[in-house]
Amino acid sequence: MDQTISLSLIVPFYNVGENFVPLLASLEQQLLPGVEAVLICDGATDDSLAIAQQHIAASQAPFRYQLIVQANAGVSAARNSGIQHARGQYIGFVDADDVLLDDYSENVLGVISKHQPDLIEIGYKRFRSLADLPHSKARYLHRYSGLQPCRQVALTVFKANRWFSVLRFYRKDKIPHFAFPLGVGFCEDLIAIPALYQYAQTVFCIKKPLYGYREHAASATFNVKPASLQALKSFSSELANQQHYAALPSQWCGILQFNLAYLLLKLHKTTQQQEALSPAFLGYIRKLALTHWLTPGLSIRKKWRLTFPGSVYRPNKSE
Repeated sequence: MDQTISLSLIVPFYNVGENFVPLLASLEQQLLPGVEAVLICDGATDDSLAIAQQHIAASQAPFRYQLIVQANAGVSAARNSGIQHARGQYIGFVDADDVLLDDYSENVLGVISKHQPDLIEIGYKRFRSLADLPHSKARYLHRYSGLQPCRQVALTVFKANRWFSVLRFYRKDKIPHFAFPLGVGFCEDLIAIPALYQYAQTVFCIKKPLYGYREHAASATFNVKPASLQALKSFSSELANQQHYAALPSQWCGILQFNLAYLLLKLHKTTQQQEALSPAFLGYIRKLALTHWLTPGLSIRKKWRLTFPGSVYRPNKSE
């Protein structure tokens, strides 16, 4: 058994189906000395729990796994439970239908050993079928690489608006109170991950695609429930009233509000169960667009649509 755990990988799962097996197979290959996997069964009703138990029993290193079983509480609660049980110096997150690519742990452990940054970022590939991975394009959160002051990287991160938790690792003793918002089933990363940049002093950007991100219609990314939409609206209101991320640099917070406003506008157009946007909110997003009209690095299309929201969403005349 490893004396020191450098990296804990948090893997919540719920009714994953056939995609769980390739994830576990790739995870097994990355459990090098100093790495543990914390699997959290979030009340699964299919055979996911049995698959996890069988996998651990057949593992070459079963002592590098923790298996936690809880009643269904959602992905945020499951991740938070994993964080609480994690023994590693650094915490990373893995979605149960994705895969870890070659040299994932070797690269991350190397950075931890040499640099001890507060935050680590990695590149990724998108795929629908595992056969796509060898030919998939390598993607990155931004253009930076190597060890950087967090403040130098963060503005670009906020503008890019890619908040994937699975592409980040954080140092637990430097950001000890990090947690995901409970009761949120959509864009929980957008709400939680900015906190890592708020508290981190240094970030190491690994310019290699080490994570395979699966895209499919069943993903939460493409299915938004009214309750999740309301949670995003509440978060937007809290940002505007400085009830959330009050200590975040104002420029970062403003860009976060800008991108969130565009997301809300787009969701109200595409969600089947639409709820009318108030004139006050429409005025708020127009103001955001005008405030950031000259901000470089933000999408011109987003600026245009937030300035003229009627081109994306038409409110009820009865409002």
